[in-house]
Amino acid sequence: MKNNINADPLGFSDHMKPNQWEMMVFVILYLVLFGMVVVSSRSDEMILIFGDTLPLSGFTGVFSALANICVVMLVLYYKKVGVVVSFILLSLQFPGYISGIFIKHTYGSLPGLFSSIATIFIVVIIYNSHKKIENEKNKLRRLFEQSVATLVNAIDAKDKYTHGHSSRVAMYSMKLAELNNKTSKECNEIYFAGLLHDVGKIGVPVSIINKVGKLTDEEYDIVKQHPVTGANILKSVKEYPFLSLGARYHHERYDGKGYPEGLKGEDIPEFARIIAVADAYDAMTSKRSYREPLPQPKVREECEKCAGTQFDPLYAKLMVQLIDEDTEYEMREHMEDEDF
Repeated sequence: MKNNINADPLGFSDHMKPNQWEMMVFVILYLVLFGMVVVSSRSDEMILIFGDTLPLSGFTGVFSALANICVVMLVLYYKKVGVVVSFILLSLQFPGYISGIFIKHTYGSLPGLFSSIATIFIVVIIYNSHKKIENEKNKLRRLFEQSVATLVNAIDAKDKYTHGHSSRVAMYSMKLAELNNKTSKECNEIYFAGLLHDVGKIGVPVSIINKVGKLTDEEYDIVKQHPVTGANILKSVKEYPFLSLGARYHHERYDGKGYPEGLKGEDIPEFARIIAVADAYDAMTSKRSYREPLPQPKVREECEKCAGTQFDPLYAKLMVQLIDEDTEYEMREHMEDEDF
């Protein structure tokens, strides 16, 4: 199963997405302020402020500065789209300034003209800075993904019976999160937590992981240490604490009979409750040394039976929904499955 995630993982890009209604607020505010610039620059009226009489034309620069701030905000929040809208808005000013200077010989338009030209330069500088920052974020994202891929491949390489397990658990976890209306950022976080949930198996001897037949009690105790080992490996990634939470608690049970801490119900972090369902589902639908993948009806039955005991009832229900939608039984291990 290939990684089909296409959103920005882990929120590396935290800029606002272009929202036409939010953008319209800036545009309308700009047009209002620009209208006030035009009116004030041509007015001979005097206004009373705090007991002083001041010419309305004296506020032209203030209105122009506020209008230009709107333009800068468009670029800051909406990047390339904001630049295009900003240039369109700024271009509206030039006919009036040119007309005032060369036709009406009103040199009071010069400050506004220079202000608009300066704002264009600022817009270009901000946009170029955005591009540089975005390039750096892309490098960090690729480094993160490559580091995750290295760990995932190292985990899967140890276990010849669970090829592609981490990638499938990550994908199933993300599907469950989407069904529960999690945000795009939360779904991405759950995806990566799912990818790394078994990182602690790096510390489990290959002879135990690939043993044919039942494990001894001593061997099983060693295997049960992998959630804590994984959490210890990932806890140094302080920017993304959910990674270690997913690794540490994905073998906890909703009824409190899991490990390593025997947490119960919603005391178990939600990421771990999601991964627990996805992990168990993949175990049932994958080939093992001692059995073939379970038939889909049997897997569905187990998900329903374990709701409220092994699994969070909500996510068990959502997994059953995924099973019912998977009429061709595609959600299982395939020989062509690829690593992350």
